[in-house]
Amino acid sequence: MNKRQFDALDDYFDALLEEQSPSPAPERAAPAYADPAEEEQRLALEMLLARVAELKEEEAAAEPASAPAPEPVPEPVCEPDPVLQTPSGPPPGNWRNMETENSFQALFFEVAGMTFAVPLTHLGGIYQVSRLTSLFGKPDWFAGVMTERQRQLYVVDTARWAMPGHRAEEEYQYLVTLGESNWGLACHQLKGTALLHRDQVKWRSQPGTRPWLAGMVKEKMCALLHVDALIELLEQGKNIDGQQV
Repeated sequence: MNKRQFDALDDYFDALLEEQSPSPAPERAAPAYADPAEEEQRLALEMLLARVAELKEEEAAAEPASAPAPEPVPEPVCEPDPVLQTPSGPPPGNWRNMETENSFQALFFEVAGMTFAVPLTHLGGIYQVSRLTSLFGKPDWFAGVMTERQRQLYVVDTARWAMPGHRAEEEYQYLVTLGESNWGLACHQLKGTALLHRDQVKWRSQPGTRPWLAGMVKEKMCALLHVDALIELLEQGKNIDGQQV
């Protein structure tokens, strides 16, 4: 990704962040004309999403094609002597930290004073939080279902998920969706994008008790999300500590 593309993406964020926060939707019929400020916010989000999709395509196109694997050479078949199998302990965990390029773009967003980062290559989309439909039997951090263009998105009350027992004092404004899943993290503020180098992140080599944490961005002292592991936790109904509540 070149500097021109990065500057263009930042311009979209600047336009988005300068707008006033959207007002809650009234419980009555929609007016004949949309509010100009809300319409500009919606257009800015659509432009940002289109740009993110374009950047993903450019990054995918820039990856070198892998050389075709050589044809396997058949070896003579021989019957091995029977060997008694001895237990070798539990199999290693299947957690692996996510792979990135040496330099990669990341989106930063804020939830109740905490900042999180997600690589653009693992970002599904960004939406304004709208009307939610509650579901019974879900964890307390499950805020509800939001319908966006005939797609159902599962909205996470991120403050409750990250800090069990905590309730966000301010209303969420945006939803950051994760990869190709229907899961999204509600957030209060989008803080823009930044180009990160791998040596700017303190990467984890083991999942520990928080497999969702890929590492810490040293300069900003914020968590870099392991999106695949996070999606797996959410699917299992587990919070930040891996507990089902």
